[in-house]
Amino acid sequence: MPFVVNHVIPYAGAHFMEKKDVKINENSKPSEAKTAEESHEETVEEAYFFHPLQFSESEEVLNAEEIEKHKVELEQKLQELLKSISEETLQLSEFLMEEDRLVKELCTSMKQILKKLNVSFNIPPREIPLKAKVKKVILNEECHLILVYEKGEVHSAFLAEYPPEIVMATLLVVMPELAEVIMLYRKKISTRVSFFARIRKELKNVVKAILGSKEPEAAEKESMDAVKGLLQNENNES
Repeated sequence: MPFVVNHVIPYAGAHFMEKKDVKINENSKPSEAKTAEESHEETVEEAYFFHPLQFSESEEVLNAEEIEKHKVELEQKLQELLKSISEETLQLSEFLMEEDRLVKELCTSMKQILKKLNVSFNIPPREIPLKAKVKKVILNEECHLILVYEKGEVHSAFLAEYPPEIVMATLLVVMPELAEVIMLYRKKISTRVSFFARIRKELKNVVKAILGSKEPEAAEKESMDAVKGLLQNENNES
């Protein structure tokens, strides 16, 4: 009996292992089939992902129309912009020419006035927009703007030869002082006129007494009224 038992057990074990192997092989088939199926799906998915885009004819026509429309709009905007720049440039050129002409004319007039009044002006350097440091600025009777720099250098030129910004800044400082100078000059002339009128009146009386000549009373009256008007204005201002 021991011999039979030893013979049966190994055989049964072998048979069991054989069945087990068969079972394992049977179980492995679906796994292999599943793996093959997944691999096929991945391949199909990758092929779909890298597939080039395809447009229908209507989509291609629509895109072409949109591009052409966008191109036309862009060209229209660019044309309007260039037209605006051209118009502004033309106006700018006209204004620059007019500015240059006006500056020359007013500086020429200023020169004549200053020369007649024999007056010059000291201008605070801080009022003039200059890049270099200047310690003294003078506008003389020839309407020359004289710049005295801190290092001792001196630059002098006709006011109209300076940039418009400097001309404008200079006039803003000078004009109020010039108005005061003109007022004083007018008073000076008024005083002289009053003096001459009085002397003239007395000399007329002397001539009349000595020579016995008579001038038309209307002319005499007109002259006296003018003198009286000047004197009255002087008294009102005083």
